[in-house]
Amino acid sequence: MTVSHGFDLLTTQNANIESAWGVRTTPVPVAPSLLASVEQIAIDRLLATEGLRPPYISFARNGKQVPDRAVTVGAVPSADPDAGQLDGAKARALVADGATVMLYQAHRWIGSLGEIAARLSSALRARCDVTVFHTPAHNPGLAWHRDGQHVIAVQTAGSKEWHVERNAPTNWWATGALVGDGPSTEVTHLTLRRGEALYMPPGVAHTARATDETSTHVSFVIQEPETKDLMLAMFERALQDVRTRLEAGPIAERGARATAVARELATTIHDLDVDELLSLVEEDAMATEQPPTSPTEPAPGDALKWKLAGD
Repeated sequence: MTVSHGFDLLTTQNANIESAWGVRTTPVPVAPSLLASVEQIAIDRLLATEGLRPPYISFARNGKQVPDRAVTVGAVPSADPDAGQLDGAKARALVADGATVMLYQAHRWIGSLGEIAARLSSALRARCDVTVFHTPAHNPGLAWHRDGQHVIAVQTAGSKEWHVERNAPTNWWATGALVGDGPSTEVTHLTLRRGEALYMPPGVAHTARATDETSTHVSFVIQEPETKDLMLAMFERALQDVRTRLEAGPIAERGARATAVARELATTIHDLDVDELLSLVEEDAMATEQPPTSPTEPAPGDALKWKLAGD
């Protein structure tokens, strides 16, 4: 992250998020201008959005994902062009039964969120997606899980009780649902009310439940370039200047050639313009569009991630 003032789009205490970034969970107040632009989001209008279908919308009941076929037109694949579209009657019935609604990439569907996401992405030099969560009173949202991105959850209506790890994990962790009843680390319990927000670093385990009020919150999901992205960019650039060939010459001298490659590579990396490479990696991250994935299941091809607090 190269710009420190982007958080003032979200909160009046942007320095608090800046100091906690990637390290620990922290609650903050929401900027009045942000609240005014997002508090009109209503579940009835969301469910009536034309063309809406999974995976951009999904439902969870009792903390578990509801199969897409339970909320779409048609139970089996067919030639019907409407098959797979959200069935409004089924969706409303699920909500009436206490199911949580999750609208992924909401910035594509709601103009005000699109403007905020674009401004955040530009200010933070990182990709910003938006997810809207609506949970009926007294019902749980998603069960314990970990997300692979920074999340800033903004409460726009009602209130929600959160259980969340206090600090970012410093050992191996995987995105998706946790096995068991939560993490073995220190957990914070707090209630978010309208006009309040919660910042959570990547990998922080969390779960939430609506109080005696129906809850709506908007999560700004921020994907910074990862260390591996910068490393790959460094190696790709440096390899262009490495002249020694490992595969040319007597087999008995391969070890010596490997040492020469390592020395050339180290020298070339040392001389790279790191700021230029970081800018390229940031631009790639901002331009990357990924399909939404359920936070209750590992993303396709998502391997275990090694994250250190503060990365």
